[in-house]
Amino acid sequence: MTEIGSYVPQFILRGKTRISQCQCESCRARSPLVTHAWTNHVRHSALLQCETVSREALFERDAFELHTIAADPGQDDALDAWQNGVNQACIYLLIEQQLSIPERLHAIGVLLSRVARAGEAERDPSMPIAVVEELIELAGRGVLQARVAQMPVIDLYKYAYLRRLARVQMCFDLDSASSMSLNLRLTELQVISDGFLADALREIERSPAVEKFFAKHDCTWQNYFLYRCFHEVFPGAEPELYDLAFLDMCLDYFCLRSLCAILVSCDVELDEDVVSSLFSAWQCNGKASLGRDDHTDPLLIGFTLIGEVHD
Repeated sequence: MTEIGSYVPQFILRGKTRISQCQCESCRARSPLVTHAWTNHVRHSALLQCETVSREALFERDAFELHTIAADPGQDDALDAWQNGVNQACIYLLIEQQLSIPERLHAIGVLLSRVARAGEAERDPSMPIAVVEELIELAGRGVLQARVAQMPVIDLYKYAYLRRLARVQMCFDLDSASSMSLNLRLTELQVISDGFLADALREIERSPAVEKFFAKHDCTWQNYFLYRCFHEVFPGAEPELYDLAFLDMCLDYFCLRSLCAILVSCDVELDEDVVSSLFSAWQCNGKASLGRDDHTDPLLIGFTLIGEVHD
């Protein structure tokens, strides 16, 4: 059989022994190391549900430097050139350093909105990259950032998802006092009025401890979303579902960041162990239990979730 090029991220090469020896709950159920193989493309990845994978993938700046190794082609169909092109375009936006993480996600939303409208005959794989080049040019002139700042934020959608987040059940290892404090805080968020919830949301979104952690570990969000792009070939194969894929990504940002702030309010100190365990628990069962409404405009909701709350 003819070998083809395949891709493996640096975090797997560096941490493969530790990952393969992990005995976390997820790894006891299944192997954390996985391979996605098409006839023309192979990606070696790992499950973020594994606590060791989460730790290895999130905090090193070179975690998603890709290495090429020889591999046998898969038995499935070829990876579609259009899907791969949109996936690469999203990755280019995620590594655009002149933009903040919310601005990068916003740019991905604009990209997906544009390319989703292309008819099947118009799906040239070079089109997504052309859109990215246009967006990066706008960012270079500060236009994209200004547009993001001017986007309206519909706070009611944030309130709804914050209440829903407060009902999520996650297997997350905390000491008994912190666990009790967290449960009380989540119960409070479920029952307080919208007026008090607005105050709580502002406190959550402006948490100095959260800002400090992600400023110190400034590659964490980039690595997390690069993982999603690489592992899932985000945004998937169906252009009509791009808007829902974008909303899903924005929900990750809103929910994980909110959970970090809620933990801080319960006197839990954010460190690499806590945050990597949180991201892992979110992938294990938190995200699935959140649910998602069938919105008529998922793009708008996504833009709202990554936007700043208005005073």
